[in-house]
Amino acid sequence: MTETLNWIRRSQAGDGEAFAELFNHYKNLVFKTACLMLGSAIEAEDMLQEVFLEVHRSLSSYEPSKGAFTTWLYRITVNDCLNWRRKRRPKLIPLELLPVRMTSILSHEDQMSADDAVWQALRKLNPKLRTVVVLRYYGDLSYAEITEILNIPLGTVKSRLNRALLELHDALDLRADDMCAPAMHPEALDGRVAG
Repeated sequence: MTETLNWIRRSQAGDGEAFAELFNHYKNLVFKTACLMLGSAIEAEDMLQEVFLEVHRSLSSYEPSKGAFTTWLYRITVNDCLNWRRKRRPKLIPLELLPVRMTSILSHEDQMSADDAVWQALRKLNPKLRTVVVLRYYGDLSYAEITEILNIPLGTVKSRLNRALLELHDALDLRADDMCAPAMHPEALDGRVAG
């Protein structure tokens, strides 16, 4: 974090090279989040540009004492993605272009791969539900971090996440008794154990 704070301070003082370092260090976080929220690698590229333009414009207002840089960056990314979705109709692109890796969680044979089935289900969630899933399981953020990023109560985060997971289970046509199987726990959505 010391290196990030150094880049921030230098960027705030007008050092373009420091801002380039900041961009290079955090561009994947922004791209991945935008791609998952928007459902399009092409739109995520545009969003990457938009987010870092906003970061550049508002970096002088960032105060490390009020929260982590990544929390501030996630907040900008999420808000910009939600605004982007409101303004534009989503475009479909081949799913193989998206950097989504998840474990198989389907309880029956399906012609579509498990990754594609889960991704299609995720895309159908409303933006508020999709946002908490993306931040929790793809961003690997804690409930407290999500609360801070979205500026909503902890109970709302948990409620949205629970509702999103239930909708994902329904969309994937999973039986209620399968929900307790190890592969069905929320942490298995992307193959990592969330902390």
